Amino acid sequence: MNAIILAAGKSSRMKKDGYDSPKPLLPILGIPNIERTILMLRQFSVQEIYVICGSEDFNAYYYLQQKYRCHIIHSQLHFNTLYSMSLVLDKLDDTFVIEGDVVLAKNIFIKSDISFYYTTRYESCEIDAWCPITEAGKIIGFKIGSTLLPCIFGVSFWAHKDCPTIISELKKFYTDEHFRDKNLFWDDHIATLLDRLCLGVHEISSRDACEMNTGQEYQNAQGMCAQYYHNCEQFILDFNDKLKDQHKEIEIAFVQDLASCQKWQLRLLEYVDGPADHLFDNPAPFVYHNGEHPFMVKNAQSGEYIAYFDVAESSDYILLRRLFIDERYRRQGIGSKIVNYIKLYAILSNKEMRVNIYEKEAEHFYSALGMKLYFKTFRFLVEGSL
Repeated sequence: MNAIILAAGKSSRMKKDGYDSPKPLLPILGIPNIERTILMLRQFSVQEIYVICGSEDFNAYYYLQQKYRCHIIHSQLHFNTLYSMSLVLDKLDDTFVIEGDVVLAKNIFIKSDISFYYTTRYESCEIDAWCPITEAGKIIGFKIGSTLLPCIFGVSFWAHKDCPTIISELKKFYTDEHFRDKNLFWDDHIATLLDRLCLGVHEISSRDACEMNTGQEYQNAQGMCAQYYHNCEQFILDFNDKLKDQHKEIEIAFVQDLASCQKWQLRLLEYVDGPADHLFDNPAPFVYHNGEHPFMVKNAQSGEYIAYFDVAESSDYILLRRLFIDERYRRQGIGSKIVNYIKLYAILSNKEMRVNIYEKEAEHFYSALGMKLYFKTFRFLVEGSL
């Protein structure tokens, strides 16, 4: 599985609104938009990513090759996305194709055995929007025009079994006339292949992703992401249906269960400080405040709880206050998976991530995950105090 990001556009409408940077490099919550897409692809286990850009912007995109090992493909010529795709046509094989003006708040990538278009309901639908006509979940045609129905969004997936047909047909369009047609998109020919492809749709909410072609749409995109990253709770829960790693032996899910979280806090304290029977006298000894989010971690296969973590969040940073893994499930990558997912939230929300540690082993664990010592906590216990 791989991905192709089409980033060679001239951003003419955006430039009219005073934005000189290429659209994919415009910052969203402090980081270039294209990095948001790359980070979500990598979280979805897509490591092979091709970025197509114009030669005049190659230096601006080159850092992605060093930072994320992306392949930066550039050309002095740029006419349309049909030409861009001709540069990487041999890479089309279980491939996400993503337009450079797509902004993702939520990770929308899903696994599929068939090719499909992402669709969404546009608040301001353009007159040239493509609305799929489906029958039994398969696209049988398109209606072009402004509509309130779901229309094609700037992300699609092309399954292995369909790619030979698509590649063969696409090559027939490789003429100088077609390359110079600014109104021609790389996938316009798909409409002629519907009887030969099993092509579906996957609708997403306009709250989760959007496209930006103008300054106003750029402002709307920033607002959409700011809303989604207002706090970490929804992001963490979205892990369950979007980002489970099917290749791991243990599949985990995050669950909100306050009573169980309180019990597991006691297990953590007992593990750190030794037996503390008096703590069990109070059935609910810990109070969670606004801005603090406790989660249980469940073994998705067996249904049993295997870990607990608790994060607190402010406007500037996210704090992993507690992380406790059941002894039977340690050293299986579960703790790393939890921490790396919270780190992803910190990056996408542009917040510092901090961690409370209780022992030397934990300090080594977080150091191995790329975190650096910031400060240590000292305490003074009065005899007889809790």
